[in-house]
Amino acid sequence: MRLHRFYLQNENFETLKPGDSFTCTHPEVVKQVGLVLRAQVGDKVRFFNNSGECEFEVASVSKKEIVFTVKEKIAALIQKKKVFLVQSLVKKDKFEWVAQKVTELGVTDIIPVTTERSEKKGLDEKRLQKIITEATEQSGWGRVPTLHEITSLDATLQKLNDEKVSIYILDMDGKAAEKETGVVAVCIGPEGGWGEQDKEIFKKYSTKSVSIGESVLRAETAAIVGVYQFLN
Repeated sequence: MRLHRFYLQNENFETLKPGDSFTCTHPEVVKQVGLVLRAQVGDKVRFFNNSGECEFEVASVSKKEIVFTVKEKIAALIQKKKVFLVQSLVKKDKFEWVAQKVTELGVTDIIPVTTERSEKKGLDEKRLQKIITEATEQSGWGRVPTLHEITSLDATLQKLNDEKVSIYILDMDGKAAEKETGVVAVCIGPEGGWGEQDKEIFKKYSTKSVSIGESVLRAETAAIVGVYQFLN
């Protein structure tokens, strides 16, 4: 049976070794493991963050803390490539769905951008970060994607261009995706497509148009299909 995984940001798992004791006092995790999952002594879970991942066995449970024993170190599943999703702001539920799914696929960075036809100007970043973290826990990845602050399309492309990132724009008239070995950014427009102001911005930078077929896709579908072809 697959074990439950939890992301604990501020713990150092790199120094732990089998047999060590680890006490978790993080309120949400204590509640989830102790009350929701009703963990008993001997049950196993996994904790991870950028310092590593370990399998733990429950040694004792109380209302405020759970004591674990380290069973083994786990080889973390790390994304092979650094892929940015540059996603135009769309309706809240759609953006959250996109963030969840591209996290499961292995995107390393999510950048929300304002474009000419953006449907909204803001996001519930705290809720979105929770969705991304839970998707990482569920999918098995060892690192949670970085959620960047909302910026304009122009500012985002300028930064990516300065960092020598290969920037791709989804366009029905574009070419088939090329094989990339470096860092890639995939730009997804809003439901109405890229506006004329957006297209003028693209001309300022070193960008490439890529097609994902002849059919007209919704923004959230395009995001999934668009990033997937650059992840392998």
